[in-house]
Amino acid sequence: MCWNQARTEAKASGESREKAIASNFLDRIGAFHQLFFAGMLITSGAKTTPQRRHHRRGAPRKPPPTPAQRPQGRWIQPKLFDPPRDFTRFNEDTDADPTNPWLIWGIYLAHQIGEAHGWRRGTQYGVRRGLTVVLSGHDIGDVIRYSELFPAMRARDISVERVAEVLTEMGLLRDGRIPSFENWLKRKLDGLADGIHPTEAWLRTMREGGPRTRPRDPATAWTHMGYARPTLLAWSQCYDHLREVTRDDVLAALEGLTGSRRSNLLISLRSLFAFAKKTGKIFRNPTRGIRVGQHHYGLAQRLDQAAVHQAAEAATTPAARLVLMLDAVHAARTGAIRELLLDDVDLGNRQLTIAGRARPIDEFSHQILLEWLDYRRTRWPSTANPHLLINQMSAHGTGPVSTIYFAKTQLRGQAATLERLRVDRQLEEALTHGPDPLHLAAVFGLDPKTAIRYAENARALLVTLVEEQDPASRDELKGPQPT
Repeated sequence: MCWNQARTEAKASGESREKAIASNFLDRIGAFHQLFFAGMLITSGAKTTPQRRHHRRGAPRKPPPTPAQRPQGRWIQPKLFDPPRDFTRFNEDTDADPTNPWLIWGIYLAHQIGEAHGWRRGTQYGVRRGLTVVLSGHDIGDVIRYSELFPAMRARDISVERVAEVLTEMGLLRDGRIPSFENWLKRKLDGLADGIHPTEAWLRTMREGGPRTRPRDPATAWTHMGYARPTLLAWSQCYDHLREVTRDDVLAALEGLTGSRRSNLLISLRSLFAFAKKTGKIFRNPTRGIRVGQHHYGLAQRLDQAAVHQAAEAATTPAARLVLMLDAVHAARTGAIRELLLDDVDLGNRQLTIAGRARPIDEFSHQILLEWLDYRRTRWPSTANPHLLINQMSAHGTGPVSTIYFAKTQLRGQAATLERLRVDRQLEEALTHGPDPLHLAAVFGLDPKTAIRYAENARALLVTLVEEQDPASRDELKGPQPT
């Protein structure tokens, strides 16, 4: 306290601290000395220290960097003519402008999308180059056409889809491509009468959906139109509108057709006339009351073991072995394999969920899954795709593999195709545990009619097998027929 008092008096008198202490204060101390506690000599206090600028815990943390925003600018006169640009002439060494705000914003969005989708370093670098090419000279009001983007990216071996994804997020891409469905629809409607053109609305609603109608797979529209088009062309020669078609015309079109050809044509016509009746294009459905009939399936036979072994030897990659295991062991359809997620695989509890139904994982399936997951983690360590089966294309996104992926596997050209392997697995289950439809439906999640059909097929195979060994036991093996 004495020393602090000396400093205060020195500051008030304007003298130096040492002189004030020696002349004014130490002489009065004499033989006595004031005791003090630890920390009293710290030169801090209400009057001797500057005013605190921050909180007692120190300066606040710096805020995180503000993410790049869409560049704002003044209004400009829209261009009267917007001629196409040739980005293939862009020189990355001399024409690049890294200070362009649109380029800065695009690189920021590319980084965010790449982190979310697990793009590899090479992909991110390629997208950055592509954005530099198309955004270095970008200004407010400019748009980038897909026809301008495609040749420039292909010339530099850059992924057009990834650059287009970023430009779409920025709202700068104008995709002028005509969907393949539109070209196909134009070809199929060629030759039909104007009054038959409710077919166009039928196909569009089937493809895109509508009120109280869910969208279907494009292959459904293609298949229906393929069956119905010859009949519609014949009706266009004698009728001007779909209302003029009668029940006798439908029966005449079905006359002479048998089996699947008759049923497929009738199903397509029923769908067309039902849609036209629903939308008010016709007043009466001429296909009403015409029965499709029961489809008679042939007797499926078991696969030769040599063909099964040949298919197993042909599957040399982890992906091919995974598909073969899911198809031949768990009888999973290709659609269910495409939709399988990583969350559907529970290795700890040895369960695999296929199409919403949990199935146990045997030791063979466990080894195949471990092999594939290890390969997947090594091949695409940064992917954010949640699906179990991915490839080079789908690893950079979040969707499943394409429908043609299975046609390009190593099982192509084998006698034991994926469909035949799946059927053989279900027949094997029916032959091993008895032709019980309830058991098949519980194991594979089959529709009741499908389970009954497989059970009857297995029962017929057992009867044939026993007849060759003991013809007298045929009636005993048949048992009661399902109702």
